[in-house]
Amino acid sequence: MEDQESVAQLASSKRILILGSSGSGKTTLALELGRILNIEVVHLDAYFWQPGWRSTCQEKWREEVLELVSKPAWIMDGTYESTLHLRIPAADAVVVLERPRLGCLWRVFKRKLTIDDANRPDAPAGQPVDWPFIRYIWQYPHITRPLVNDLIHKHGRGNEPIVLKRARDVARLVQRLDQNLRPEE
Repeated sequence: MEDQESVAQLASSKRILILGSSGSGKTTLALELGRILNIEVVHLDAYFWQPGWRSTCQEKWREEVLELVSKPAWIMDGTYESTLHLRIPAADAVVVLERPRLGCLWRVFKRKLTIDDANRPDAPAGQPVDWPFIRYIWQYPHITRPLVNDLIHKHGRGNEPIVLKRARDVARLVQRLDQNLRPEE
């Protein structure tokens, strides 16, 4: 999708879903889009993970997601494959971050070392960076991404997803959207 089409699609959207591997920049992009579009950002990690990084049971999680997607406007960050079939049809736009896995791993380690995770708005404190988590990030391009792409095509509303592969693609899209919506000075 061309930049101008992506900007137009995001500018007219009230429900935006941001997907990608851990460490791909979903939360950062969601916060930027929320600022520009003045839409509430919903960090799914904050709803799924309980204190001590215990997961929410699937039944309660499904109910939580159904309640979240019923709202009139949101920018939702988080992949969570088990509920994509509920979130994709509700989204006006889907943004997929296809960032290189080494970069994703680097960002996860950097976040762990530099951010006071007790004050993270997007998740509870104490996220473990253990081998299962590292393996998930490493295998994401070959296991999770194809599943995500299939679900987008199966449950999407006909709009092509906005796929961003590099940091400069993300920065350019944010800059153009901001310029497009900023009143002339």
